[in-house]
Amino acid sequence: MVDSYIAHIRNENDKVIIQSVSEHNSNVSFLSEKNCSLENLSPITGLIGNFHDAGKYRPEVQEYLQKNIDGEKTHRGEVNHSTAGGYLMEQFAAGSMEVQMMAFPIYCHHGIADALSENGKMLADERLKQRENVQQVPERFYQYNDKNKLENQFCESRKRLAKILGELQKYAEHIDIKERNLHKNFFVGMYERILLSVLIDSDWSDTACFMQNERIEDRIQEVRGREEIWAECREYFLSYMSSFPKDSKLSKIRTEILSRCMTQGEQAGSLYRLTVPTGSGKTLSSLGFALNNALAHGKKHIIYVAPFTSILEQNAEEIRKAVGNPEIVLEHHSNVFHEQEEDRKKYDLLAENWGSPIIVTTAVQFLNTLFSASSKNIRRMNNICNSVIIFDEIQALPVRTIKMFNLAVNFLSGFCESTVVLCSATQPLLDRIPECKLNYPMDIVRLDKMQEDLFLRTVIHDKTNLTGSGFSMEELGELILKRAEEEERVLTIVNTKRCAEQTYKYLRERCEGSEYVLYHLSTNMCPQNRQDMLSEIKKKLKETDEKIICIATQVIEAGVDISFRCVIRSLAGLDSVVQAAGRCNRNKEGESGNVYIIKMSKEAENVSMLRDIVKAQEAMERVLYQFEKQPQAFENRLDSERAVEMYYGFYMDSRKEEMSYLVSIAGRDDTLLNMLSANAKVWSSVKQRYKGSHKFLKQAFKTAGDLFEVIPEDGKADVVVEYDNTAKELIDTLRNPYISLNEQQQVIRKLQKYTVGISDWLRRELGNAITDVCDGRILVLSENYYSRETGVSIEPVIEFTNF
Repeated sequence: MVDSYIAHIRNENDKVIIQSVSEHNSNVSFLSEKNCSLENLSPITGLIGNFHDAGKYRPEVQEYLQKNIDGEKTHRGEVNHSTAGGYLMEQFAAGSMEVQMMAFPIYCHHGIADALSENGKMLADERLKQRENVQQVPERFYQYNDKNKLENQFCESRKRLAKILGELQKYAEHIDIKERNLHKNFFVGMYERILLSVLIDSDWSDTACFMQNERIEDRIQEVRGREEIWAECREYFLSYMSSFPKDSKLSKIRTEILSRCMTQGEQAGSLYRLTVPTGSGKTLSSLGFALNNALAHGKKHIIYVAPFTSILEQNAEEIRKAVGNPEIVLEHHSNVFHEQEEDRKKYDLLAENWGSPIIVTTAVQFLNTLFSASSKNIRRMNNICNSVIIFDEIQALPVRTIKMFNLAVNFLSGFCESTVVLCSATQPLLDRIPECKLNYPMDIVRLDKMQEDLFLRTVIHDKTNLTGSGFSMEELGELILKRAEEEERVLTIVNTKRCAEQTYKYLRERCEGSEYVLYHLSTNMCPQNRQDMLSEIKKKLKETDEKIICIATQVIEAGVDISFRCVIRSLAGLDSVVQAAGRCNRNKEGESGNVYIIKMSKEAENVSMLRDIVKAQEAMERVLYQFEKQPQAFENRLDSERAVEMYYGFYMDSRKEEMSYLVSIAGRDDTLLNMLSANAKVWSSVKQRYKGSHKFLKQAFKTAGDLFEVIPEDGKADVVVEYDNTAKELIDTLRNPYISLNEQQQVIRKLQKYTVGISDWLRRELGNAITDVCDGRILVLSENYYSRETGVSIEPVIEFTNF
């Protein structure tokens, strides 16, 4: 029987082409089953796909679609078609937990919702009350679908989900009784996210194939073909690594680290940490681990995650070179731009669902995949399963996300066939926090003392007691000059942009006419400016004998391959101090470089509103106190393993209340951790209504997902700066009223590297120096208020250098 009910339409040569509802459901079922990363969920996702658009059999939906064909005006979402599929499933096993888990993705495939909302209503109950949304659907649906066959598939899927729930119960038995409910509900929520992810991806993919008249078979992600890819990459990688010189003790240890990583990659573990010093080849060693692990265990993807784009862009290029096939590496972050429209379309397609073999992305993108309410983020969730996931610089993980991150990693490594590697020179104690702790990770490498000593390139000196209340900006300037007299090349890192700028300006006056070359780096400068400045500094450090002083914020600490003879670091957490030390004597130019920790006065560097820095300083001061009393207990090194463990012990303990992601909502305090698990505060007020049953989805997925931000953007505005002629030309292009939307989007992407985030206060102070284009969506700062030396300026800049 031919299905005449409409799912989608397209115009082709003035002819309307129709995709039927049964064809679309069948295609989505096919793609869902083929592309699901977890074999035990595959039949379940296929079944969900078969039911997902059953609501399009409603007369009202067909009338709506016919209006579109006839050219009449309609409003997207004005008719409901996402309820009926869940209703049909409910008829097989009404009220069961398993049917709720299968129906939920159908209800939410056009936008995630709260399973239990703030007003105490259950999504499933509310949908099933709306009987008008299912009228005539059952009889029409089963005209084109074998009910007995679907019921048998449902029974099989229900058994699989029951088994999964049993495994979660068994896992929870090993957790403290006070946390069991939280863990189980959080993991159920993660499973729901995977099911929804597969459905969204398959639904969007089939719709796109129909609209573009493409084969859905081209959207199948073949796992078998990956084995050949991994083998080729591994062979090229080994050849690539063999080309590096091995004539020094350091290079021999780097080779040994790589060898251990590759050997461990073949083993059966799923959660690891790689703790090695800066300069030990951590990125390439972890890639070697990942390639061997993917090949040995049939993984679909390798995902490399870094906290900052500065690290990511550098390491993405290294990864492309090391695997020998740039085409299989997707670099996904906001700064990526493609000149050619075809390249952009291909990139957008791959970035939508992370279908590439190797994905290089930011922590923001990855954490949004885990927790954001956005469908485009949820769509990627399926493809982080059955993958090797490398988290680089894991110490930079935002504190408030720690507990949710820990549980997500436990879920991915314990139930999703993913292998997770946490990389850092200073590993945070994620497995030792009081609750929601990370499962114990295996160490890939343990260096002995002799090996560790070979990586010692600096001595960290505590100079925080040189002044009682801390250095003034002038005193810091004089200390820098004093060190520069002896060591000639000095990097100073402070905690605020204002302190960096003021210190730079002080030294510029003091050094006028002297032999010193001065530089400043901070996020007040646009990315292109910072990149140009870093390139200039690197060139001078490498090719000249000039005496160089650089004043910077934390922007220079991670992922920047640069080496000074001396580093001065304003008091910060030990992880930041170690990162700063990584910019000193990096290539062992001398026997040992000096790193000085100093303390700034409140007037020179006011960090009272920067909670992360304040808490890190407090923990570090406690470590410095212990070190001063008994340095031999720390092997006379402030960067020893004992010092790192003590620092994180103090730091994590002082922030344990924040790790659940605190929020205020509807006049009460809550946490995103609770909202994405048991949702206890709402559930406690309504559980009597549901007779105390615990067999309900309770998570506030949408509310929590909308509140989730990796990096808070409150009180910030992005401004484009007229840094050079290219930036000016791009801005002029945006001012053209006849520019197409596609051209506009391309220009905006290109302007990412000329964009600076400023506070709302600074935006107000700049007043008319900021204008707008694109109907106010893009803010532009006058070139008179931007300095190549220091970035955005509150006062007009006397001279602007073009180059």
